[in-house]
Amino acid sequence: MEILDIGPDSPQFMAVYDELLREAFLPDELMSAEEFREAAQHGTLWVTGAIHDGRPAGAAVAEWSQDSQVLLLSYIAVRPDLRGTGIGGQLMTAVHTTWQDRVHPLLTLAELEHPHAHQRHTQYGDPIKRLRFYARHNALALDLPYFQPAMKPGGRRVPGMILALLAAAPGFASAGVAPAGPVRAFMTEYLTQTEGRIGLDTDPEGAALFQAMSAADIRLLPLDARHLVLAGYQDGSRLKPHRRQAVLDEASNAAAQQAWTNGI
Repeated sequence: MEILDIGPDSPQFMAVYDELLREAFLPDELMSAEEFREAAQHGTLWVTGAIHDGRPAGAAVAEWSQDSQVLLLSYIAVRPDLRGTGIGGQLMTAVHTTWQDRVHPLLTLAELEHPHAHQRHTQYGDPIKRLRFYARHNALALDLPYFQPAMKPGGRRVPGMILALLAAAPGFASAGVAPAGPVRAFMTEYLTQTEGRIGLDTDPEGAALFQAMSAADIRLLPLDARHLVLAGYQDGSRLKPHRRQAVLDEASNAAAQQAWTNGI
């Protein structure tokens, strides 16, 4: 297995998109193939891939915001037949080493599904196991009522998400908090680029998110499904399902929490 950067001129580049990302993410969650290639050509996106027998076995996709100095792990995917073989861990090592050396970000973030809002799926994976994977790599949750912005104007947001902190510049996040300024700048750019505008007066979800980022710092929480509450959705009644993702009923929630406790 070889871990290497895959540039837009590599024959493996679009294979990552077609063979890994298309299979692991719904259209609402995935940028278009054209946007994928264009961002790589402009240097704001890059791919670290695991190559096995000449084909991409796994990949991590970075998006860099120069203005906010925030790096986003946009996507990480491993071929289904090779999950659990350590490829994800090798890709996360690259996130924590070569990615940091490349742009020296203030913060490195990732978007994760909250297990209380997204169900386990044979193709798309298990949110509980995913949280445990990131927790092993020292990720923490930002205490925000987070949603993934729509990938295009008029598209659909993905509710019930966690914005996680993967890494921070030395001394930049400590004592259980992260500075809100870079996160706020990043989200302003993110929403403007994807949804086309920020209209907080007519967007209660967006208003709640920016209100939670209005203080100087954002509290950091352990990535433990038992203690992460969906802000604004404490009983699950207001969270609308997103295609394959439905809110777990009370019994399923209890089973999910027990699975976390048992290490499943």
